[in-house]
Amino acid sequence: MIKSPRVAGYLYFFLGTLFLFFAIQSARQSEGWDVFTIVLMIFAAIDYFIAFRHLGTAARARAKKNNKDIK
Repeated sequence: MIKSPRVAGYLYFFLGTLFLFFAIQSARQSEGWDVFTIVLMIFAAIDYFIAFRHLGTAARARAKKNNKDIK
């Protein structure tokens, strides 16, 4: 289990980019948008959403820690 939200964010961002790459390749091979390409794009969008949520959580935790250290 990944404990760091930053590492999880990077992992999901990488997976989203991988799904996006496969969707582009699928669209080129089929000369258009088919069901498989759309499904890959949906997975990429979900992975990007999760990645940004994890990275935002890491940034908030770091800001909270920095504020606690200052006081």
